Amino acid sequence: MKIKTSLILSATTAFALSACGGAPAEPKGAISEERTAAFKSMMPEFMSMGKMVKGEETYVTDTFKANAVKFAESSKKPFEHFQSDPQGNGDALPVIWEDEAKFKAEEEKFHAAVAKLNEAAQGGNLETVKAAYGEVGASCKSCHDVYRKPK
Repeated sequence: MKIKTSLILSATTAFALSACGGAPAEPKGAISEERTAAFKSMMPEFMSMGKMVKGEETYVTDTFKANAVKFAESSKKPFEHFQSDPQGNGDALPVIWEDEAKFKAEEEKFHAAVAKLNEAAQGGNLETVKAAYGEVGASCKSCHDVYRKPK
């Protein structure tokens, strides 16, 4: 009976790990935690704008403008925390620090897309806003594809 219990426990553990994305998450140190917190702090505005762009919520020009301004400012903060954390980098891959120039180019592309979104938002034209919002999303994905552990 002990063998069956052990086998069931092992299978259950393997299933639980696979359901959660595989191996346990990389530990996070203070720098990594700050970086994560900075990314999370900019998401409410980005998500709110996304709902308007997708038509899930009514496009309210003044609200979108305010969200774009706040997002443009908060989107700079995570990049203040991109240095390797000796206590653990969480989901950040080592390639970030192996080719810093390439990562910096991705960061600049992101900032340019955010500035374009903010400019479009201030203009108020929903079609222009949608295109600019899509560019920000594509920039996020481009960076995550190369520099972040898959979820």
